[in-house]
Amino acid sequence: MIDAVRWFLERVAEYSLSAVSSWDHFTAAIGEIGGTFTRLTSGLAWPYLLASATIAGVAYCLSRKRDVPSAPSFRAFLFPRPVYGHPSALLDYRFYLVSALFNVLLFVPMLAGIGILAEKMGKVFLIGYLAWESPATLPVPALFAAALGFYLLHDFVNYWAHLLLHKVPLLWAFHQVHHSADVLTPISAYRAHPLEFFVTAILRAPVIGLAFVFYERIAPQDLAVTTIFGVGLVGFMYGLSGPHLQHSHLPISYGPLLDRVLVTPIVHQTHHSLDPRHHDKNFGVKFALWDWLFGTLCVPDRHECLQFGLVGMKKDDFATVGKLYLGPFQRAVGLVRRSLASGPRTRSQDVVRSEGL
Repeated sequence: MIDAVRWFLERVAEYSLSAVSSWDHFTAAIGEIGGTFTRLTSGLAWPYLLASATIAGVAYCLSRKRDVPSAPSFRAFLFPRPVYGHPSALLDYRFYLVSALFNVLLFVPMLAGIGILAEKMGKVFLIGYLAWESPATLPVPALFAAALGFYLLHDFVNYWAHLLLHKVPLLWAFHQVHHSADVLTPISAYRAHPLEFFVTAILRAPVIGLAFVFYERIAPQDLAVTTIFGVGLVGFMYGLSGPHLQHSHLPISYGPLLDRVLVTPIVHQTHHSLDPRHHDKNFGVKFALWDWLFGTLCVPDRHECLQFGLVGMKKDDFATVGKLYLGPFQRAVGLVRRSLASGPRTRSQDVVRSEGL
């Protein structure tokens, strides 16, 4: 077991350093940043941004039609200066720029490496151990069903990974970085500690391995029916659903049904709310369906005034990019030291956490 873990960590380290293993690899990695707004695998690709702006435009028109107090112009409605010029938002911009560099040089190769390792382990278990034979061909309806199924399964794991980030004190020490934003903009979605990516990637590895093995023998031309412009159709359609508005000041609801199926803006903003009624709610990443099924869904009135941030934490601990990266390690070490010093944990000690949850 120890040898297997050591081998796994060695392979992750190998893939993680691939972007700096040569000048060609380095320049290719840096070049990936240039495709942020054009590459459809990027969450900030222009069609997705345009779709989110369109949804916001509809919300603006409806607010004016209903005589609801609104901004004097669509620009002021979409980009209010008090939000986008807030110190928390300015920190988001700085954090994003630093993270973009780290992502292409370290974290993306690491995640790709974990994906490749997941494929290998999937083959060993499913084909080698269970002797399962993946399909060589599938009818079109089955291909669409499989694409949707894997997308849902992937997000199902994301739901539980997100819940663990809140419930496990050591993981919460790192996830606090994301919840430390006092205002929400689309860039706030990227205020996340890199350890989160590693943890969620490990938890998603079995799903990735299963998908690799499942699609291994199906011809690329057959799979083309489930893609659009070279990306998965389901993911592309989700990108057009306005995910950037989840982290925004616009409490937009998509209606009683969709608010219980998709993570709509008002649903995720409630997850960031300081109101104790909203704590431990709305852990879904793309689909609110899981919250609906497991009783963690909360859809507030869209006229509620939500406040964001952390309760019981010093704002100065999250005031710089360096503190966002290094602070969680210090808090995690403190948690371990206190746990070791206190000896066997009692039931009451097990539930001690920050109120910022």
